[in-house]
Amino acid sequence: MSENADDKPVHLLLVEDEPDLRNTLRYNLKRAGYVVTDVGNGREAQEALAAAPQGDRGAVDVVVSDVMMPVMDGIALVKALRADVVMRELPLMFLTAKGDAADRLEGFRSGADDYLTKPFNLEELLARIQVQARRALVARRMRKLLPAPTSADKAAGDDLYAKVAMWEARFPMLAVLRRDQIVGGSKRTLALLREILVRAPGRDPVLIVGDTGTGKTGVAEALHRLGPRADKPFRVVNCAELAAADQAITAGKLFGFGKGSGLNNVSKDGQPGLLEDVDGGTLFFDEIHRLPLDAQAMLLLPIEGRPFHPAVGKGNPRTVDLKFIFATNVDLKAESAAGRFPFDLYQRLAQSQIKVPSLGERREDIQTLAEHFLDECKAEFDLQNATFAPSLARHLVERDYDGNIRELRNLVRELARRAAFELDTVLQLEHLPDGWDDVDGDTLRPATTSAPTTQAPGAPAPSSAPPATSAAATTKPPSSPPAKAMAGLDDDACGFWNEVEMQELVALRRHRFRIADAEKELGLSSKSRTLTNHLRGLCFKALTHTMRGDAFDVAGASRLVVGRDDEALLDRTVERVQSYLEMVEKHVAAHTTELLFNNLPRDYRKFVERAIDAARVQLSSRATH
Repeated sequence: MSENADDKPVHLLLVEDEPDLRNTLRYNLKRAGYVVTDVGNGREAQEALAAAPQGDRGAVDVVVSDVMMPVMDGIALVKALRADVVMRELPLMFLTAKGDAADRLEGFRSGADDYLTKPFNLEELLARIQVQARRALVARRMRKLLPAPTSADKAAGDDLYAKVAMWEARFPMLAVLRRDQIVGGSKRTLALLREILVRAPGRDPVLIVGDTGTGKTGVAEALHRLGPRADKPFRVVNCAELAAADQAITAGKLFGFGKGSGLNNVSKDGQPGLLEDVDGGTLFFDEIHRLPLDAQAMLLLPIEGRPFHPAVGKGNPRTVDLKFIFATNVDLKAESAAGRFPFDLYQRLAQSQIKVPSLGERREDIQTLAEHFLDECKAEFDLQNATFAPSLARHLVERDYDGNIRELRNLVRELARRAAFELDTVLQLEHLPDGWDDVDGDTLRPATTSAPTTQAPGAPAPSSAPPATSAAATTKPPSSPPAKAMAGLDDDACGFWNEVEMQELVALRRHRFRIADAEKELGLSSKSRTLTNHLRGLCFKALTHTMRGDAFDVAGASRLVVGRDDEALLDRTVERVQSYLEMVEKHVAAHTTELLFNNLPRDYRKFVERAIDAARVQLSSRATH
């Protein structure tokens, strides 16, 4: 990918101290369409980056660097970049003659994004650079979507960024947690890290407050790993599971059973509880508001380091040395006022709260989080070089997440699963699972089902027609005279589309290609994805119409689908159509073209077959050259 959708050539910074190799690489990278700045060591790279324009025009997009160099080597360079406020997200890949596992591990730990061992194949190098260039493009588009930070935001953010390196020097585990657990570099996330570091050392209890799915368990683990008890046990108490159990049994499991408890499976001499089992470590109570009220009240004594007795039976008082952490997604002050939570315990916990921001409050982190979750499942789905298409990445940032980080992780996993099935290393809009609103809408939400209709006794059940399998067999759209349908299309397209297609396109354009809204207007089921599959067929029909020989006119086909009056929709449709062609080429190369016809209306099969034939010609032509 030597150019991006903004027509801005990708700018590479090549860092290589061997003159012959440097000249060869510069020549081939420029020949591939990249803008290349080349330097001889890490110090010169820093100077080149400082001199390059900031912003989207002219800025360096990807750094390709040797590791072993004089003056300043590659490891020192990547560490300096990752500590820099402006350059910390800049993609960097290493080229090295040393390919052993220890060197690769050191490179990745330092912050490198990829690692290629010399000697390497030029095509492989270009493919790896393309992956990093896509990341740079996605990051650039993400920044455009986010509101510009105020001067106060910049000052606060810069202050936090400046302190991160100092924090990591004091707490070596912090760098690991930032990579694996508390992922993101937004001001909100760094402020959260600061609170974790402040609360981790002492014995005082910590209350973690946040919405469902915001990562409260991860914060609890970070508090443990950054504190003096990191080498001691860390146990999680799921209070929701204990809520359904007998209250006496629950209290005994926590505080212990004394002599003569009279319970089965408990020794007559008693049995220690979880607090004693974890003595010296950290005990995390998730959803503390769900714990039975009696057990909640009993926690106050051990929290304050005071002796407590077994919950059931007789026994001597005992004390424990524990770090108590609690998490909740409800207002404990309101629960306390309503008598559902002990007031004394609330007062004790309210003194040391950590508020975990929702994903909407740290929107700047969505791109980083999505890439992190994709990295987590690359090995599982055999997607080592996978990345997000810019159009999909844009929508991931734009949508709301009621389930916060958990919802984003689940969505990325499902996208990866479907991309792997399609043999596609670029996650596309079309990989969204069924049951979600189409991503061309304002948000991506699970499709809502309509409320059940009340039916009189003995009345016939409402019919449930199967999804249509061809353009002519769709659920009948609202009646509309052909002239009215044509009014929504360009004059030169009215003789090309049939009446049903025109009605579909008019509805799509009216709703700015928000498929769920267009389906509702046309009376189609959102669960069937009928219109999504029809739109794929319409795009292939337009591609065939605008072909010249075996060459596709993507822009011309997209204009046929969208019209001439909306450049924003045209740009998005160009991305959609291009993704369809890339999918065709991948399936042709893998000999799995039959998958391209899944759920495709029969009327459009011939257009996909024409695209397959053209892709075979193009692949054959490339092979001969």
